[in-house]
Amino acid sequence: MVKFARPLKVFFFVRYLLPALLLIISNISLSRAEMLTYHDAVKNTLNNSARIRVKIEEINISNATYRQNFAGLYPEITANSRFEKYENLDKNNNQGIKSISNEIIGGETNAWRSSMYLWGQYYLSHWYKKRFEVGYYEKLKDASYYDCDIETKKLLLELTDAYSAAAEGKIKIGYAEKTLKLLQSILNLKENAFAGGQTAYEDVLKAEAEIADTKRQISSLKKELNENLERLRSYIGMDYSNELEFELLASDSRMQIVSFTKLIENTPEYKARMVELEALRLKEKADANNYLPDISLYGRYDYYGNDPDNLEGSMRDIRETSYSAGILISLPLFDGGVRNWERKKSIFELRRQEETIKAVIEEKGRDIKTLYAGYVELSKSLEHYKKLYDRYSKILDITKMANGFGERSMIDIMEVEKDALAVLRDLKIAQHAVAIYEKRLALETDYKQFISEYYGNRAYKY
Repeated sequence: MVKFARPLKVFFFVRYLLPALLLIISNISLSRAEMLTYHDAVKNTLNNSARIRVKIEEINISNATYRQNFAGLYPEITANSRFEKYENLDKNNNQGIKSISNEIIGGETNAWRSSMYLWGQYYLSHWYKKRFEVGYYEKLKDASYYDCDIETKKLLLELTDAYSAAAEGKIKIGYAEKTLKLLQSILNLKENAFAGGQTAYEDVLKAEAEIADTKRQISSLKKELNENLERLRSYIGMDYSNELEFELLASDSRMQIVSFTKLIENTPEYKARMVELEALRLKEKADANNYLPDISLYGRYDYYGNDPDNLEGSMRDIRETSYSAGILISLPLFDGGVRNWERKKSIFELRRQEETIKAVIEEKGRDIKTLYAGYVELSKSLEHYKKLYDRYSKILDITKMANGFGERSMIDIMEVEKDALAVLRDLKIAQHAVAIYEKRLALETDYKQFISEYYGNRAYKY
């Protein structure tokens, strides 16, 4: 019997303990797989969002428009050719072949004709007209980068709110379930006390009502959590179970804001509108210069060939015929007021943009100041929650000591534990809320630094 004792122990270890260890390891891996951090949520959202991809394509469109207009600054060179059968229908014309601007318009010969010419033109007036228009589209291209930043920031603010709501719901459900267990223990003790004639039936009913109310709260919290999880899934683009755990953010430090004006000027909203203002100034300059004459250099080189019998012969007969070059000046005298109203429109757009910038300053200043005010007050509340929880911890210790001397009952201890749990829950929620406020403030006041943690100096790649 002694010889078989050790193999039996090994057998029982492998049969019972090893599966338990494997189960523990698998639970650990599952819990890790179901943990969502704020960093991962932001990165997945940036990679998944179609809204950002739309803005990227708008950047590409703006760049193409700018390149298209910039190409207009180069000379225009075209090659033209014509191959045709000519039939003279004027039988009374004995003057021979006639031409205007090297084009055959009449004559006695019925023939195949081939003509080619090379045409080139360069507008000198582009340097005081087209150049400002090209600058306008270049500024609009730069503004499209900031528009992408604006959309990205808006998206991340929405994500932060959804993440905060889901994480807060998890905290509330966790502490509600702990409270429910305490209430169930209190109910058991009160039922035993009622059976022994030590308490009234009314106390039992109150405990049952409190349990029912807590279960109702848990159901409502789970409903809100499921809704917030669906919101998160739509942003992140990944499917998570309802048992998903969230990283609870911790406050980095007490943020201090001294100059709101500088922070507003660093926001992408302000920068985008300022670049658009610069663009409109260039457009207004281009519209003003439209009153000036158009001046261009041009040149034309002509080839001509003909044959009375076939097209091939006219092509073999092709030869140099003429060359012309010169300067073309075109001065608009009357156009019904088109240029006048175009310039007035650009002036009105310029004034509107100036007012838009003032509105942006007001709006962003209000947003940042409101966020900062809430952050400061919530930080103060957090300190009060810490002090309150410290007092409840001391009260709980005193109650437990009094129970040891027979002065307080287990029900009293559990009631204090329940109140302490409520305070601890509010403390955890306040800590997480302060950290969320810091994230939102970072997005509003230092977007470039915030986004650099994920994709360098911008949220998109182009």
